[in-house]
Amino acid sequence: MIGIAELLAKRLPLTPAQFDGLVKQATNRVVALDASWFLNPAAQSGGKTGYEIYSQERIPGARFFDVDGIKDASSPYPHMLPDVSTFNKAMSKLGVDRDDILVVYDTIGNFSAPRAFWMLRAFQHESSLLLDNYPLYKKQGYPIETTPVKEYPETNYQSPGLNKDMVVSYEQLREIVVDNEKAKSFNIIDARPGGRFAGTDPEPRPGMKSGHVPGAVSTPFGQVLNPDTKEFLTPQQLKDYFGSKIDPSKKTIAMCGSGVTACILENALRMSGNDKPVSIYDGSWSEWGQRADDALVEK
Repeated sequence: MIGIAELLAKRLPLTPAQFDGLVKQATNRVVALDASWFLNPAAQSGGKTGYEIYSQERIPGARFFDVDGIKDASSPYPHMLPDVSTFNKAMSKLGVDRDDILVVYDTIGNFSAPRAFWMLRAFQHESSLLLDNYPLYKKQGYPIETTPVKEYPETNYQSPGLNKDMVVSYEQLREIVVDNEKAKSFNIIDARPGGRFAGTDPEPRPGMKSGHVPGAVSTPFGQVLNPDTKEFLTPQQLKDYFGSKIDPSKKTIAMCGSGVTACILENALRMSGNDKPVSIYDGSWSEWGQRADDALVEK
């Protein structure tokens, strides 16, 4: 097994076997975070919420990281990053500490967990990892907890602050898009399905105009995952995929509908060996589709 220090340094997804070894070998406490969230609960989870499924079964000792709750509640957009105080309060309520090794998962496989993993890194929790993935963990017979959810003692979690280089605002992206010289320095990739990107399929949020940001490239998040297991493709497969999508010499901005599945692309790009900065447009199409002039919406 790869050493714990190497796992944390590379921040690459963990196989179930690596996660099991980490739990057994780590000197610091390892805490799993269930970050399950569903865009379409009827289709993705039989109508259940992420917390309802977490209440039924979970990795032993896991806490529920609420992607829908740990956000800027004052924003009109669905999943904007919270301020550091709000993040600290949420992490404290989970009963986790700064020196815990946090391993994120979701019950679909890889859907919302990469967003939570990205948030942890954005708020500089260095010892954080992503499990790839829970369905395989369960299928391979690793421990599952089905007892009533426990209450854990609240901590005094203190993030040193947000790494602002990991996130892009509407204003920043608009400035890049309207300035041809600045635009030459960036790739913009969009994780939404191709029909929504092209403007031929409606957005799931009522009243939202459809289309894409000028200069963006369609990179549906499902194309970087194994269609059967929902694992990430291999690093070489990802390198081949992105080879036709981006210029590897440029920085990349990833977006999607609300900033969740864009984080799948961010993780996949890092796995592919890309060493240029990758930022998330946090408001994503939920914001751009409402704020941008029609001239800045392509179809």
